[in-house]
Amino acid sequence: MNQRLINLALAQIQLDVENGDFTAIEELLGAVPEEQLEGFLSEAVEYDDHDGQPDEAQEWESFDPDC
Repeated sequence: MNQRLINLALAQIQLDVENGDFTAIEELLGAVPEEQLEGFLSEAVEYDDHDGQPDEAQEWESFDPDC
């Protein structure tokens, strides 16, 4: 990838953050695969995409046909 383009994008990101505008950054990150975003996070950051609802496997595991 073009290093000059990366540097310009980083400078724009810095300006956007300083101005409190995260819209373009969110759009950019939306195009990044989830595995890469998770890999980018520091090990000190705990990432859990669990929304508190059981997934399908958990629902079937606790399924009671006599209920």
